Amino acid sequence: MSIKKSVEIKKFNNFSNQNIVAVDKFYNCLPTDNKLLNCMGVGVAKLPYDVDDMTLYPLNTDKLNLESIDGVAYFKQFYKKSGNTQHKLLVYGSDKKVYLNQMFDQDMDLYWLYSLEFDSAPITLSYKKNDEDVIILASKEQMKIWKTGYSPYTVSDVPIITSMCMNDGVLFCTIQEPAFKVWYATDLDAENIGNISKNSGYISLEDDLGYARKIVTFDHDVFVFRDYGISKISFVKNNISVNQVYLSNTKILSNTVSVCGNIIMFMTNEGLHTFNGVKVSKTNVNIHDMLTGLNQNAVASSLGDKYYLAVKLDFEDNNKILCEQFDCINNALVVVDINDYSYQVVRGVDIKSLLPLKTEKIETMLCTFNTKDNKKLGQIQQGATSFDESLPKYWSSSDLVDNYKVKLFTKLTVKADINIKFNLIYDGKSISFTTYKTGLNEFCFKINCKQMRLEISSNDSSAQVDHVVLDYYEY
Repeated sequence: MSIKKSVEIKKFNNFSNQNIVAVDKFYNCLPTDNKLLNCMGVGVAKLPYDVDDMTLYPLNTDKLNLESIDGVAYFKQFYKKSGNTQHKLLVYGSDKKVYLNQMFDQDMDLYWLYSLEFDSAPITLSYKKNDEDVIILASKEQMKIWKTGYSPYTVSDVPIITSMCMNDGVLFCTIQEPAFKVWYATDLDAENIGNISKNSGYISLEDDLGYARKIVTFDHDVFVFRDYGISKISFVKNNISVNQVYLSNTKILSNTVSVCGNIIMFMTNEGLHTFNGVKVSKTNVNIHDMLTGLNQNAVASSLGDKYYLAVKLDFEDNNKILCEQFDCINNALVVVDINDYSYQVVRGVDIKSLLPLKTEKIETMLCTFNTKDNKKLGQIQQGATSFDESLPKYWSSSDLVDNYKVKLFTKLTVKADINIKFNLIYDGKSISFTTYKTGLNEFCFKINCKQMRLEISSNDSSAQVDHVVLDYYEY
């Protein structure tokens, strides 16, 4: 005697096989408890034209005639005489020049800043000293310091700085060579980096954790991310102590380290991890099986409660989506919500750098690109598009039912937008249906098999799925 049953996909974001259908793979869509929604994408960066008018406009980057935009930075300067704060956006171009846009100033052009040139994109750190705003620009060849009211000036005889942070009035730097040294300046004077004085010196980290690659301040402490671990630096009244707080089995990718809310997130080839200042935990962000091992160019940054990771993933198919048609370096953006570690995967974007831009008037994540779109200054935004090109959506399930008895599958009922494809896979075969209207769609058939899986796909950037039910008879 046959018994009519049905399987309902109740959670599109389920990543375990505990009694309900689990997700196998997805990209360019946002799986939630009961819906498949639109994911994020990338578009042209747009900024306010005026502090009192929040209409957004793109910067006039085309006027620069660059082969590529290779970096972007932000800082602000307060001018005591006028009482005004100026917001500065710096853009580093393939012509080695640094360009400036003064935000909220009714001018969307970029101007060559004080004839500044760097042979490589500089890293930056801004802070306040003696009531002046200071920004350090440090490349592989030189360091420049720009203080409020003065022109930028060059600092000579400084080691190549790889990362910087400031904590409790002390400037800390990791350097390229020798990479086991962490330099500090107690007077926040970057000119003293590389020179031992009463206000500066270095900490030697010669142990089994490897070189010092990234230094961050977190919860009033300083942490050094090493090749294979994390060290904590305590600096109290010129008394320095160093403690190992974590030893990693695999190499930490230092450019993925980012403070995000009340944690630090970072990636190794085993996946994404969190660090709360005491303990490291592996997240349930399920990308580790797709990591290629070629992620030396992976980068990450954070804004609000979201962690943004540009990375190279292997989706184990023959598709070539947008940037994958070129010799891309990264091909995906993983966006993690640290409140519940839900995440989305944006496939087809080759992001080179990320910059969180947060002012009283605007909050956005800016980005530059390695190959495709590398002449553009972009931003992460809602909508599954890459500069107005639709990002194809895909979601696939594990086995839809929990046993392998012979069954007769008879009907697929979905509530979804029009032109979404549903593909049922069974016994090495498949049958496909495309929604013919927005709303409730029913598809009838007769298929005898033991098990089925479901694929959902669409080339429409706004496509959404609300409900899926599969009816069957079990003998």
